[in-house]
Amino acid sequence: MKLKVIYKGKFIAGLLWRDEQGYHFEYEDEYLLNETTFPITVNMPKSQKRFNSDRLFANFQSMLSEGFNRELQCKALGIEHNDDWSLLMSTCEKDTIGAITIEKAED
Repeated sequence: MKLKVIYKGKFIAGLLWRDEQGYHFEYEDEYLLNETTFPITVNMPKSQKRFNSDRLFANFQSMLSEGFNRELQCKALGIEHNDDWSLLMSTCEKDTIGAITIEKAED
């Protein structure tokens, strides 16, 4: 499943997904060309369109709860404690810290 990465609630910055090769993020062309938008993180400059990693990118990892709050969320949602992807999909659509939210993209 692909996820839309939304910047400041109004711009689709790009798509985030995972597959057998790992995690991937790709900026939308419109977002890259928009001079009023910023990179979603300093580690993902707008001078590069696509990013790949063997683990969830740090900026998305930092959106997830930790410790006791994570335990409560995982238990309530029926998610394994170490399943960052499912937790990201389930908890980062609204009320996140920072300018980024996540929405499920239509396949």
